[in-house]
Amino acid sequence: MIERIRVAAIIIQGHNLLLVKGSDKYKEFWTPGGKLEAGESELECLKRELDEEINVKVVSAKFFGEYAEKAPYAENVLSISRVYIVSISGKIKTAKEIQGYVWMTRKEFEAEKYPLVAATGKKIIPDIIKAGYF
Repeated sequence: MIERIRVAAIIIQGHNLLLVKGSDKYKEFWTPGGKLEAGESELECLKRELDEEINVKVVSAKFFGEYAEKAPYAENVLSISRVYIVSISGKIKTAKEIQGYVWMTRKEFEAEKYPLVAATGKKIIPDIIKAGYF
């Protein structure tokens, strides 16, 4: 199995968690972020991905945890998500492969209002709730 490192951002504003969605072929939402490129630091990756995909700047980033799971849309790929609590500046404007976004409330998460990729819904969000972020 191929391992791929993904750097992801947990962005919470006003008790709402930012989730993004790709093109129409994807039904689930996930945390913003993307693949780490060769020679790139995790912080550089976060800054690049958030700028390219949702047009915002990283103000601060604090490492939160690492999550490994089979990639939802790729055969034989283990996706290792390095997750950061991130604060941003700027107005969100989707670009590149991001089609849309939502600011999900905890109540909406508990009601399973939005379909989520497994790592986000079963691992990352429960952990940020336990840690008191959401």
